[in-house]
Order: sequence, then structure tokens, then C-alpha cells
Amino acid sequence: MGPSEQPAGELPAAVPAAGPARDPGLQPERTALSWRRTIMSAVAADILIWRGWFRALNGAGAASENAAQVVGMGVCAAVAALTTIALVLCAAGRIRVLHSGTANLEAEAHIAAPALTLRTASAAIVALAAATVSAIALGM
Repeated sequence: MGPSEQPAGELPAAVPAAGPARDPGLQPERTALSWRRTIMSAVAADILIWRGWFRALNGAGAASENAAQVVGMGVCAAVAALTTIALVLCAAGRIRVLHSGTANLEAEAHIAAPALTLRTASAAIVALAAATVSAIALGM
């Protein structure tokens, strides 16, 4: 039987595609950069919310006309700070895992993000969005 002849019912063997080998360091680097961009966005939202709260505190003066606004902005500022801290912790853990595994990425089984990290980060983003929308509604 020659190389072009195959027995009935057998499939030809897969031939690997020619081309450059995959660089396992690029994907972790892009992921780390996206975590950093997410944190920078959260910090920017925090700064604006805290600025709004400080303005509400300074505008309150002796009269307690806008006490509800001050308390509401304080709650928004606290939620924003806590969610940003949660995001920083999630990102630091993921970046550490990604950078430690780039030497043998193919052999690392723990390189995939744990579900708890993803859920925590998602919940933090949703909470930060809610705090931002609430701060805007309160007159940030």
C-alpha cells in the first residue's frame, strides 16, 4: 500500500500547520494589562465619587438641609472604596498567577481564573456601577 492509498474507513493523519510557534507570554501580559486598566477606571470613579462627597460635606454647613445627600454620598464613597479594594486584591492575585506561570504556561493547570475571583470581580464592578449611578443621582 502506497502513501496515497488508505484503507477504507481510516481518516488521514492531521498535519500540523506550518508557522511560528505560539508565544505563551502574550496572553497573560494582555490579561494583566486589562486588569490594570480596570483598576484605573475604578480609581477614577472613586475619585469623582469622593470629590462629590467632600463637596456635599462642605456645602452642608450648619444647616442640615441636605443631610440625606451627605449621608448618601458617604455611602456611595464607602461602597466605591470597598469595591476598588476588592478589585485590586482580585487583580493582584491574577497578575501574580499569570506572571508566575509564563515560563511553562502549557504545563500549568492553575492558570485558569478561579470562579470565586471572577465572581468577586464581577460583583465589585456591578457594585461600583451602582454607587456611581447613585452618586450621580444624588447630585455629584
